[in-house]
Amino acid sequence: MMKMMTSAGFLALLALGWPASAQDAGVKGVTRTVLGSGQPVAAPGLELSLRRVVFAPGATISGEVHSGMQVIYVLSGRLSLQVLGGSAMVRRALPDGSMGPATEIKAGPTPVTLRPRDTALENETLVLHPSNPSREPLVILAGSLMPIGRPQSVQITESIRIP
Repeated sequence: MMKMMTSAGFLALLALGWPASAQDAGVKGVTRTVLGSGQPVAAPGLELSLRRVVFAPGATISGEVHSGMQVIYVLSGRLSLQVLGGSAMVRRALPDGSMGPATEIKAGPTPVTLRPRDTALENETLVLHPSNPSREPLVILAGSLMPIGRPQSVQITESIRIP
């Protein structure tokens, strides 16, 4: 069954028990390692963490949302990122080592490809479909600010359609 809705609609459905599952425990071909975490005094009720996320060649997450803000940095490999709802802010690494301007990527059928040193800002209204289209492992760093006790991401377990 295909669904059409906004990212706010996705979050409301998750709160009501819509088919979803926490995926910090793992998705086939995707491993997440917490490198460090803590609770900032200036952000009560939130946890700041840094994770190393590795996608095996061909690994994919059909759809996911985050319970807070996340910034990702591609260390190696290629990340195919399709925005299914909401928008993401992407910055590309320039040849001189600096970062290019932020570009808003809106929901649509065409994924963007992030390469080493590129970044993406993902907030809690973003619904995305990340995957590794290459034959090499994809390694990213994910810095997250999430409510304490909530998983880094929640996998959407029902098919969706982009409006």
